Amino acid sequence: MKGIGSFRRQQGAVAIEFAAVFVLFFAVLYGLLGYCVPLLMLQAFNDAAASGARIAISVNPQAPGYAALLHQTVTAEVNKRLIWMPAAWRQGCYNGSYLQEPMPNEVINQRSYTRVNVCISYPYATSPIVPLLTLPVIGTIPRLPAVLSGRATLLF
Repeated sequence: MKGIGSFRRQQGAVAIEFAAVFVLFFAVLYGLLGYCVPLLMLQAFNDAAASGARIAISVNPQAPGYAALLHQTVTAEVNKRLIWMPAAWRQGCYNGSYLQEPMPNEVINQRSYTRVNVCISYPYATSPIVPLLTLPVIGTIPRLPAVLSGRATLLF
């Protein structure tokens, strides 16, 4: 019995449905994987910057060569936290340095404080780690900011 929806007339329908659904599932899977690495980098940058700012206040300001010692200590701490990541993936925000120098002084409630700024960045727009995929209707996957950065600020 051959009716309106006979098998011969429907042979290509499964392939067309599969192609449509496959694009959607592939976009979701690629998006999941495409966002994992950059977000892991961002979390690691924030952790390393916070750790660098915390270690900065442990350096004695009366020590000889304080500025060089501070820079060396912060750089060592940030690199220790990010040792699992390739060195090309991490850059300092302040002319290649993780620590902003000179450190700005601020007066709050008639007391003088020094602000420590630590920043780590990666220019994701110029060299993405996960290749960008452009799908019709959906657009570019993953959509991320041009620069991934982690910052920490501390007053002491």
